[in-house]
Amino acid sequence: MSRVMWLNDGFVDPATARFGIDDPGARFGDGLRETIRAEDGGTPWLDRHLARLARSADDLAFRGIPSLAVVERAVREVADRCGGGVWRISVQASPYPTLLVDAVAVEPAPSTPITAVTCRGLWAPGNRMAEHKTIAYAAPRLALRHASEQGAGTALLLDAGDDMGEAATANVFCVIGDAIVTQPVHGLLPGTTRAAVLELADASLSALPRRLWRHCDEIFLTSAVQHVVGVGEIDGVPVGDGSVGPVTRRIQDAVRAAFA
Repeated sequence: MSRVMWLNDGFVDPATARFGIDDPGARFGDGLRETIRAEDGGTPWLDRHLARLARSADDLAFRGIPSLAVVERAVREVADRCGGGVWRISVQASPYPTLLVDAVAVEPAPSTPITAVTCRGLWAPGNRMAEHKTIAYAAPRLALRHASEQGAGTALLLDAGDDMGEAATANVFCVIGDAIVTQPVHGLLPGTTRAAVLELADASLSALPRRLWRHCDEIFLTSAVQHVVGVGEIDGVPVGDGSVGPVTRRIQDAVRAAFA
């Protein structure tokens, strides 16, 4: 089994699952998402995702979306059915109310560095909506299409002045000497793995202008499913010596231990 799906009240066949025509999530992108890592049937950081979902539902005045108890039950039942290995569990909740929990098996995060390209203008520091994981997902998908066309593994989102905000589906950390730096949450998603790295490492919050990220020693990305992944080159230019650096490896080990 490589896919498990739950819609509203129970398990469904992905080939025949359907949304209601009046669902505001399907029609307007008006709803919330969470992406959760499940491993060997367990979801150790589910509480972090539920807390973020609750904050966003409150901040965005979503009334009538499925309760946290309903979401938690569905996620746990889906995770139980997933079995061994690593799975990406995607949660979509809208005030229809609709609850979709869709799990697919994924490959482990790459041990080698990935390549990235930049997308100028796709990060807006003052965009408060970007601080919530909503169903509206057009900009990141555009960035990922651009990366795919360039043969890159991901896209890094810049503002109009080339400051780096985040990646298409991850947060960004730069390593400069002994310092680990990430952009403050002003128009980007406060990721669950980003929060874990801030707890585990002596990282600081600071702007990431081009003069910094272009010449840093290491860059790594953090996301819920892949956790910590090193970046080897950006727009064809190596980051450091192009390998996964020692700080990135240390953070990978620390996050892995914290997730267990």
